[in-house]
Amino acid sequence: MRGEVTGRDGGQPTVTAASLAEPGTAIRAAIDAIFDPLALIAVAFAAERRTCRAAGDELTPDRLSVLRDTIWLQLSRLPAADGVGIVAAPGVVAGKERHLEWWQRTGASEGNPEDYARIRLNLDPESVDLYDYLEMDWFTVPRREGRRYVYGPYIDFSGADRYVLTLTIPVIDDREFLGVAGADMRMSHLEPELLAILRSVPAPAALVTGERRVVAANSPRWIAGTRLPRLPAPGDGEFAAVTEIGADSGWLLAAAADPTSPR
Repeated sequence: MRGEVTGRDGGQPTVTAASLAEPGTAIRAAIDAIFDPLALIAVAFAAERRTCRAAGDELTPDRLSVLRDTIWLQLSRLPAADGVGIVAAPGVVAGKERHLEWWQRTGASEGNPEDYARIRLNLDPESVDLYDYLEMDWFTVPRREGRRYVYGPYIDFSGADRYVLTLTIPVIDDREFLGVAGADMRMSHLEPELLAILRSVPAPAALVTGERRVVAANSPRWIAGTRLPRLPAPGDGEFAAVTEIGADSGWLLAAAADPTSPR
């Protein structure tokens, strides 16, 4: 089996960090494949803002709507995505403290406009059920640290009530934070892809977030969505090898110390 290291007695394989390198790289590539379309949306957002400023115009919701073709195209390229779009920082869109240009799938999503619908959320700051994205990690971390961010998985009660993973990328132009470009990825579509990668690990293994939540596992020992009592660490009694995934995910790939455990 690829990545397998045989124990001293020639019996069950011993998993090392080196044997996790290949599946870790595959998971990182899967994450980057989501971020790449978001980067194109971010570029289009910054370019439209720059065009408005050069003409002495404000970036209005109508001007921002020209990004819809770009958003639809990138959404069509992400089959596991439930929705894709941009979320603006305060004041970037004229007269708007909060503004989203976020589109969700409604049908087959073959690239036709009728396959998508713009999400409608309550952005009224005076409302008791305000959708205050200005306080959400997927917005605050890119704003504060200027980097990509992976949030979840979690149940998106404010959107489609699905179990999703949110990925965002900061939109920065001339050192000004304009907002984020992001995607909500359906775990029902993404988890099978991750599980296929985990099956290449020659021992029970789990993909874990920085908040200790299990994203996926190749063993019934760990249930997706549950939290571990502590972050995996090599030699901690439960895990023999751990590797960081990278791609701004904060995820860890951890393999069990006992390779004879059920898979």
